[in-house]
Amino acid sequence: MNQLKCIAYYLGQFHPTRENDEFWGEGFSEWHNVAKARPLYPRHVQPVLPGRLGFYDLRCNDTLTEQMIYARHVGVDAFCHWHYWFGGRRILHSPLDRMLQLDPSFQFMLGWANESWTGVWHGETRRLLIEQTYDDVEVKAHAELLARYLDSGSYLEADGMHPFVIYKPRSIPRPIEYLGQLREEVRRLSGATLYIIGNWSPGRSGEISSPSRLGLDAVVVTPVAAYFQNTMAQNVYSLLWQGLRKLGVGPEIRSYASASRTQVAAIESIDGVAHATVVTGWDNTPRSKRRGLVLTGYDQAVLNKTATHAIELEKRNKRQLLFVKSWNEWAEGNVLEPRFQETWSVGETLRGALAQARCSVQSKCYQPVAAN
Repeated sequence: MNQLKCIAYYLGQFHPTRENDEFWGEGFSEWHNVAKARPLYPRHVQPVLPGRLGFYDLRCNDTLTEQMIYARHVGVDAFCHWHYWFGGRRILHSPLDRMLQLDPSFQFMLGWANESWTGVWHGETRRLLIEQTYDDVEVKAHAELLARYLDSGSYLEADGMHPFVIYKPRSIPRPIEYLGQLREEVRRLSGATLYIIGNWSPGRSGEISSPSRLGLDAVVVTPVAAYFQNTMAQNVYSLLWQGLRKLGVGPEIRSYASASRTQVAAIESIDGVAHATVVTGWDNTPRSKRRGLVLTGYDQAVLNKTATHAIELEKRNKRQLLFVKSWNEWAEGNVLEPRFQETWSVGETLRGALAQARCSVQSKCYQPVAAN
């Protein structure tokens, strides 16, 4: 059984790119959404601003180095960099490539965000920015790219396999065939074996009852959205909120504690390996405004309880891969990085929960220190 590995999702959207200049205006990055956020109901705390690392630019090597240092400090073993691959076209990969040059000892893995880029999160649902495509030429080129990363020596390994997350496995035409071809090409090129993990999320398009039926080795549970084990109730709830959002009603508000209940219910329902996730808050109104979702009741005590429970769930697996959502998704309100004028530290809270789980009977366990 492998030692528990803690993996934080990492978003590379915090620097200008040619594509974002074209789509949203010159110099755009995710910080624009964060800075313009405003409260939408009484006691709604927005904007939530970055702390010690500031409004950084991921073109800056000092920022990347500081992120890796802080990640190690709080117990994060690897970043799962969101990987934007559109049939041969890549976006937002430069922070990962520079991290590999700056500190090859810091581990990483990839999470393929395999959906077309649209304007949906900005209220422009019909605007197609970059289309996601799948074909035989694409899969071979994709395998070549993955093989190069696997050969870097920095890619995370778990019990002889290399984890690779797919955000929307159901969107892949003939997924068993496609993923089988991807595995074989990667193995032929690098000798490495992929451990393919599909993202599970509540709803008809995101729930995965049996990973193997989609050609997956496992799933990782992202328990943020509302979840009903009764399919009719799930569909009614989803349709209700689709209608309310069209009328400008929102945001949807639910309890942070509901995410833990969803995670347990999901893991119990999945026929196969399911990896647990620690959600570091959720409020995506900076990006989605009244179409967004806010999880309330998020504080140090509930995060500690949630993280401890998620670790217990994950320790049941042969490959213990605990995911954290997320390191720096500031416009969706799930961050591990320090916040401005914080009264408690997300990072230190996670650090304490991880240290307690990892320490042996003979060793002295870490005792969390209250944030200044």
